[in-house]
Amino acid sequence: MPAAVRAAAPEPMTPGASPLSRPALLASVRARAGLRAVRLSPPRLRTADGHDRDERSASWVELFFDLVFAGAVGQLAGALQDHPALGGLARFAMLFTPIWWLWVMFTFYADRHESEDTAHRAAFLSAMLLCVALAASAPRALSGETTGFVIAFSCLRGLQLALYARARHYLPATRALYGRYLASFGGGGILWLASLAVGGPLRYAFWAAALLADAAGALEMLAPGRWVPLNPSHLADRFQLFVLIVLGESVARLISAATLRPWSLPLAVVLAAALLTLAALWWAWLTVADRQALDGPRPIARFTAANLPIVAGIAAASAGMHIAILAAHGGGTIGDGPRAALYGGVSVYLLASASLPSRSMTAPVRAWRTATALAALGLVFMGAIVVPVFLVPALTAVLVMGLAAEARHRSPRPATGAARKPRSMPGTRREYTGLA
Repeated sequence: MPAAVRAAAPEPMTPGASPLSRPALLASVRARAGLRAVRLSPPRLRTADGHDRDERSASWVELFFDLVFAGAVGQLAGALQDHPALGGLARFAMLFTPIWWLWVMFTFYADRHESEDTAHRAAFLSAMLLCVALAASAPRALSGETTGFVIAFSCLRGLQLALYARARHYLPATRALYGRYLASFGGGGILWLASLAVGGPLRYAFWAAALLADAAGALEMLAPGRWVPLNPSHLADRFQLFVLIVLGESVARLISAATLRPWSLPLAVVLAAALLTLAALWWAWLTVADRQALDGPRPIARFTAANLPIVAGIAAASAGMHIAILAAHGGGTIGDGPRAALYGGVSVYLLASASLPSRSMTAPVRAWRTATALAALGLVFMGAIVVPVFLVPALTAVLVMGLAAEARHRSPRPATGAARKPRSMPGTRREYTGLA
């Protein structure tokens, strides 16, 4: 009998065994359903042996993971709408940073070690569930009840540490870097847990110290001899998609604001201008995103750092736009906090995008983008006397004029020589072992 037929055939029953006995029943179900055995293989370094230059897109599992984390960002931005004072904006930044940092480190891990292994899938499903808890606790954390947020964050940090420890155990090439990760991120996790013993501003001080420990650990990848390859095309795809998802949530936030007020001409003007502003922000990202510029650890570190204020700026600006749409119906100005979130968020986004590593961004392009950011920042102060029905369209005009000026000075991108492959599920075992 051929081997394939033998593998698919049910196991023979022993004399006297019931046809409904558990082993016979399981064997029959497996054979009929074609179920594969559970895989618990050790993690593999997917970017080894030059495969960090393979053209690679985000998998469907990664996309779903990104949707969950973007949901946490959306919950935080929604809470900012309810606490729009300057103090609420400061707490928003303090809460956004750890959420973003968790996503980044899970993204880096998946870039190097993603597989169809059951342990990997179970770990990332667990991370999604814990992120739901983190998202649910974010609005309360913004109002000052941070205990649930700290517990959810600490659980996610513990899962990260377990993943990196497992990879370090099986992959000698990762031990120099991941050993530093475990020390720094483990120390940061201890500080997060220790913050539960204190309250008030002192708890935020513990968080700041923990984030500094994390930053110190992340910079260890720049040290000679500790670099573990990352895939630039895959990383750029993940970050770009995350920005797009957050922009999509921002559009939904504008629509929800419009449903809370009767339709009027001022509301329609502010809503249209806000939507065009988000479209301009997306175009501003597309014109500078350059995966070919991520050709080493330093550009990748710079790219990662710049994306924190980029995503935070979008989320904060969308909360400010929500409030501006609500205020458009009444015809009044908006407060300091919403103005700082809206116009300041756009300004922070533009300043951060001007620092991205990109071969298409010449010195004049960076200068124009910086000038556009400063012009947007100036609207924060003008908003004290100018109502949103005039000022939000002015923001849109500033962005459009700035992007038009950039287009005249931008360098054409060199051809990459490789077409983008369609997104697919993770491939075969050969793909992960780095074999040709």
